[in-house]
Amino acid sequence: MTKKRILFLLSDTGGGHRSAAKAITEGLHHINPKQYHVFIEDVWQIHTPYPFNQIPKLYPWFISSGLPLWQLMWWLSTQTQAHLLLFKCVLPIVRNRLIAFLRMTRPDIIVSVHPFMNHVIMQLVSEIGLTIPFLTVVTDLVNVHPAWICPDVSYCLVPTEPARQHAIRFGMDSNKVTVAGQPISLKFGQKKHDKETLRKKLTLSPNRKTVLIMGGGEGFGNIFEIARHIAQRLSHVQMIVVTGRNHALWQKLKKVHWEIPTKIYSFVNNIPDLMWSADVLISKAGPNTISEALVANLPMIISGYIPGQETGNIAYIQHHQAGVFASNPVQIAMLVLRWFEDGQPFLQRMATNAAAIAKPRAALIIAKHVANLI
Repeated sequence: MTKKRILFLLSDTGGGHRSAAKAITEGLHHINPKQYHVFIEDVWQIHTPYPFNQIPKLYPWFISSGLPLWQLMWWLSTQTQAHLLLFKCVLPIVRNRLIAFLRMTRPDIIVSVHPFMNHVIMQLVSEIGLTIPFLTVVTDLVNVHPAWICPDVSYCLVPTEPARQHAIRFGMDSNKVTVAGQPISLKFGQKKHDKETLRKKLTLSPNRKTVLIMGGGEGFGNIFEIARHIAQRLSHVQMIVVTGRNHALWQKLKKVHWEIPTKIYSFVNNIPDLMWSADVLISKAGPNTISEALVANLPMIISGYIPGQETGNIAYIQHHQAGVFASNPVQIAMLVLRWFEDGQPFLQRMATNAAAIAKPRAALIIAKHVANLI
């Protein structure tokens, strides 16, 4: 049997887009491990000329030092059709390389998991006469940027009902947009051990309350200050800190003599175990991290967000009472202290609320959509 060729298009602006593609691939292999040949491509970095191939490298700066500029660009591009003008200007520059790439790959279906991958690629697919399905999988939880929405695609899958309403408002046919959930690894829905057993596996105390601190793939936010205040104010807990690609932060944290048992990790592949072992998550409002925490039934304190694409995530979590927003490190530490002092019923209510809106099989649902289109 000839394997179906599935092309995932993304740009590595943050870690969430590639994680989504990998999760859907996991779902495809769950359906049939031998039927699909999957390509996951960072189109802008690999197949476009300078300066467009520098976009992924600039992203960490934009969401840290350049955050006000990022916020301005987001706002301007949502209030106007600036993104369409940008794509129109870019198209002649990238056309030849991208056409050669499409002809070399010969996909049976294209799956876009990034807003920059829709309009330009859809135009080129039409130009060269490729008659294949094109599926957009939106990976922003609530606030959908209009660049995501290309009405000519075959279908558009979104993570939540608010995201669906945004997609329709920006021009997507309501019959072509469906809520499927955020694609995260199926491993998050496969809890194999209780918290105590997982803590032993991680060489942590099995009986101590455990706080997990994360900052997304880029180690975003004031993680160091939050960790220090928790360690200084909560002597009875233990802490796990994940810094992602932020190696400088990892080094800074490793030099600290911690007052409480503390594990410091950079980029890890056992996030399901870390989340299932924890009692509370402190993290920025990244859609993947939030969706993973919901599946792990993990109460959240959202400590920061990227203006624009992550703003609505805070209201979504607070509306469903699965977490709260607090950005001040002292306030965060005192919140955790109060939650633990109030006892298990309060945390259990938030865990139950998280479970109610979790979509642990989203990657499999999306994979079935992909399989049904080819």
